[in-house]
Amino acid sequence: MNYVEDFQKWIGDLAKSPEIVVGFVAPSLLKLPFIGYHCLYKHRDNMRKICQYIVENVQQCLEEYKPDDEPSCFVHAYKQRMPNNAFLDDVNLISTCNDFFMAGQETTTTTLRWAVLYLALNQEAQEKLRREIHSVVGRDRLTRMSDKNKMIYAQATVLEVQRMANIVGGNLTHRTTRDTVVKGHKIPKDTFINGDIHYVMARDPNFVEPDSQDLADRVVAFSLGKRACAGEESISGLARVELFLGLTATIQNYRILPRVDEPIDMDPLPMNILQPRDQFIKIEKV
Repeated sequence: MNYVEDFQKWIGDLAKSPEIVVGFVAPSLLKLPFIGYHCLYKHRDNMRKICQYIVENVQQCLEEYKPDDEPSCFVHAYKQRMPNNAFLDDVNLISTCNDFFMAGQETTTTTLRWAVLYLALNQEAQEKLRREIHSVVGRDRLTRMSDKNKMIYAQATVLEVQRMANIVGGNLTHRTTRDTVVKGHKIPKDTFINGDIHYVMARDPNFVEPDSQDLADRVVAFSLGKRACAGEESISGLARVELFLGLTATIQNYRILPRVDEPIDMDPLPMNILQPRDQFIKIEKV
């Protein structure tokens, strides 16, 4: 099963299903078989089929696990700790791995798709990025994370793509646990709060002609605080690693161009994760 393509299709089908709103507005109607199937259960069943890919890979990895060996991957490390933690079990292992795939591949893939479109529209920035990659890394090997500190423009490009793509249309909602005051505004206990990072990245005046430090300090694509995305807060900064290595490897080896007489459409699809529309571009080997 092609997990990435199938998951992208599932997200698209979900966005094109207005009937799913019924499940949120009137959940009691989900008990009716026909309504329940089209509003919720067909999407659940399709997701279970997609997640079978995760189940099969975890099971294959567990078959190779040897308790006396140093863990070689997350699954082995998780299995090693299960005997000493009652909260760790096979079900949670599969759920955690599924979270890695779902959250990680969707947002990272979408951001890289936007990067391709933005760089196709901005040939000057693309060439400047390519010159830095060839100067630091050369053409005979791929970029490593050890190269990152020498590649200031590449770092700034990733940050600017994250800011411009701005893919999270609505942040997760939180609730105040006590009465509090923020800059003179009183917020009562049990108030629902939404940190609108989409608005911040689109409207912050400091992003007019920013330097790389402005971007590093103010781009909040992964949100802020204790509930920040694990893609930034994890030890390896998994999402940042994927974006940096994926983008630099692409630009190192390929020139991205718009097709003749086919303008690039930068209007996102109306979804919670703002995806670019499917369209053709031109790729040339460098």
